[in-house]
Amino acid sequence: MIAVSGRQETYADAQLIEAASSALAASERVRIRLEAGREVVVGGRALHRVLPVFASREAAEAAQANSEHEPLAGESAEARGTKLDSYRQSVVQPPAALGLLLQDVARLVGRGRPSDGSVNGVHQRLLALAMENQGATWAAANVPLNPLLDPVEYLKTAGRLIGVIVMEYAGSREPERVMQELLITMPNDCQAAAQRLLGTRMGELQQARAEPAVGQNHYVNLSDAPGRWNNHFGAVIMRDGDDTLTFEAAADSTSRIGEGKSLGYFALYGKHGTSQSFDEDLRRQNAAGGG
Repeated sequence: MIAVSGRQETYADAQLIEAASSALAASERVRIRLEAGREVVVGGRALHRVLPVFASREAAEAAQANSEHEPLAGESAEARGTKLDSYRQSVVQPPAALGLLLQDVARLVGRGRPSDGSVNGVHQRLLALAMENQGATWAAANVPLNPLLDPVEYLKTAGRLIGVIVMEYAGSREPERVMQELLITMPNDCQAAAQRLLGTRMGELQQARAEPAVGQNHYVNLSDAPGRWNNHFGAVIMRDGDDTLTFEAAADSTSRIGEGKSLGYFALYGKHGTSQSFDEDLRRQNAAGGG
């Protein structure tokens, strides 16, 4: 009764979607609901696209998401289309914070030797913007570690790096510009993603459950095995017997997107204790390495 196509398209029986959304609504903390989108036929069965949406504007804002660019339950297709167009437009222009930082860098360079405090302030802002817009790997490789080693040279480097970020921004946002549905904006972090959707306290997210219910989450501790992650979280949004459907994000140090609609993805897991279970699947992915 569930079919997953790629990372960002999932289809399910309409009654299953409705039941899962009701289960999500039963928890006061869960911030999302499910809607049934366009119909497809899979194996002779009519299925509908699964669309996670925020329960309300207040729920989106509680999740620290921009409600002007988030899908909200019950809004019209026209309103959602307008939001999608607005979101696409918003990712074309680099963040204004980059321009403001460049202005401050130019001002400091023209004053001779700047104070340590002002240089450290530039460093913290540059590092945050580099990580958000270019990814942690790029930031670590390009932003100097010690801004006070040669403050004037550091400021010149900062100005050059801001230019590079601006030039590469459009290419890095291409996945965001081609979104066909207004998906929920997700952070580039699995734990933060689960908390955004479910509103669950951090300590509760780390409870490993063999059969998490709709509105709970999968969790696996991977610290006992070398790989790309220490652990992983996946918010359960639907169940079909022993199978669980999640909407999740996975921390990717190579991604140049810190938060985006293209970061969220669906995954379907089988019964606990089998080779298709969440634990086994994530251990395979972890061992495979990568970003």
